[in-house]
Amino acid sequence: MDPNGTRIDPALLRRLGVTGAPATLLQFSTAFCAPCRAVRRVSAEVAALVPGVQHVEVDAESHLDEVRELGVSRTPTLFVLDAGGRVVKRATGVPAKPHLIAAVAGALSSGTSAAEG
Repeated sequence: MDPNGTRIDPALLRRLGVTGAPATLLQFSTAFCAPCRAVRRVSAEVAALVPGVQHVEVDAESHLDEVRELGVSRTPTLFVLDAGGRVVKRATGVPAKPHLIAAVAGALSSGTSAAEG
């Protein structure tokens, strides 16, 4: 199943700390995951570079219900969300910075607002 375009439940996003920014990088990590640190670095760089982007990192082990609901089976898993909580891109592993910037641009241009839907 392709998760792109799927809208994540707003209550679930609030539980994870997603605040409805124009675009969100939602990262699921675990404590001893070396690739998670690389995703954290790249995501933070993109969030600092592109206005309107927030990066939220979630400890997967502390949020097992949400992990199950979103079908996260490995870390790192990164969701790129638009303002309405729709999945623009989902990836596991470490994304290349240019690919992440392109995915964020897609989220920002989706035109979806949190008030819609």
